[in-house]
Amino acid sequence: MHIVDDSRGQYPDRSVRVFSENAAVPFSVAAEHWMDIFVNERPAMRVVCTPEHLDELVAGRLLTEGLIRHPEDIEAISICEQGLCARATIREETMEQMLLSDGTTAETCCAENRTMLRNRLQETSPVKPLAWRKEWLLRIAERMRQEEPLYAETHAVHGCYLAMEDRVLCCREDIGRHNAMDKVIGWACIQGTDLSQCLLFTTGRMPSDMVSKAINSGVPVLASKTYPSDLGIRLAKQARLTLITVRPSGEWIVWNDGRK
Repeated sequence: MHIVDDSRGQYPDRSVRVFSENAAVPFSVAAEHWMDIFVNERPAMRVVCTPEHLDELVAGRLLTEGLIRHPEDIEAISICEQGLCARATIREETMEQMLLSDGTTAETCCAENRTMLRNRLQETSPVKPLAWRKEWLLRIAERMRQEEPLYAETHAVHGCYLAMEDRVLCCREDIGRHNAMDKVIGWACIQGTDLSQCLLFTTGRMPSDMVSKAINSGVPVLASKTYPSDLGIRLAKQARLTLITVRPSGEWIVWNDGRK
């Protein structure tokens, strides 16, 4: 995968200082950035995100939204200097499976994200169950509580951690919980990390769209400090995805154990 990110080092600040009407000192608030993504020169999606790790966001979004089946389907990603336009080149045989928009767009994820392409092959394969231990996720949860710098500064972003066993490989924060997940998945795609051996831990809720992202990426364990939805649990069971809640209070709930 060839990456050209001309915006590196030129991103706008991921937080900005603003004054409120009743405070003498400024607050830090999260910066909001938008980017259009083209796939093989065709409009594919618009994302609204925190302005950093944009190449990872593109790679991860292609995989988690089912626009590609494997990271190897991506041939190249380029980001313009302003970070407003991304171009991804994927294998032509993969592109042939896409449905072109009729001029309308569909909402996807949060923060007004939009998609203009859909994969014709929407069915997904079950993930390969992974042996996991409760203490791994407890350690990751504790680290997450201690190490979320942008959240500590702005109180307005989500975080996502990618780990093997209890070893954190990558952590990302973003105004959108989907974006944060896409960025850690994209990091793994670029690095060549085997996602089938990984765990995801997110600060966000786990409805069906978040669960389907994990399934599309092939990650076998998804955990969060919040609860899933009923459809999220149903999808997890169908795909043998392990779905777990680890609350800050210490509450521990296994909604589905993919090994059983």
